[in-house]
Amino acid sequence: MKQGNRISETLSTADAKKVVDLLRQAEALLPFLITLQPEESKGLRNIGFDGVPFAQAALDATRADQGFTRRSFDLAEFEKDVALMDSLRGIQAVLGPLAQKVNDTYRLAGADVMVTADDVYEDLRQDNGETAAVQTALQTMKKRYANRLGAAAKAVKAAKATLAAA
Repeated sequence: MKQGNRISETLSTADAKKVVDLLRQAEALLPFLITLQPEESKGLRNIGFDGVPFAQAALDATRADQGFTRRSFDLAEFEKDVALMDSLRGIQAVLGPLAQKVNDTYRLAGADVMVTADDVYEDLRQDNGETAAVQTALQTMKKRYANRLGAAAKAVKAAKATLAAA
């Protein structure tokens, strides 16, 4: 089902630059942030919803009496990690929904653009080259469908080859 023009807003170049600058300033305040590789991320223990009170209880217990802990236990490091987690949780609570809204709005605007661009493409194709000024744009637009049709043809050919081999 074709749906177009579901969002109609503007963001000035100056405002977009301000947002990016502010986000870069925020990132600069967090120079320790890292990016995990997918396999590394999979292997990590997840704190989850109930992990926060669990970790806080562990901190409270070790602050009350460190005598039961292993010799290598470093209370100062554990306190530092819990404090970082708490601080990042507050940032994440604001940043996560904001990132989701930006992504969703981008997707919706992109969908609107593609519906309209498809209509323009169809109009250009029906123009039959009569409007010379738009031929370069038409050739560029044809590439999108040529690539998709080429990939689809390869998939059909591979499926036929698989069926023939079976």
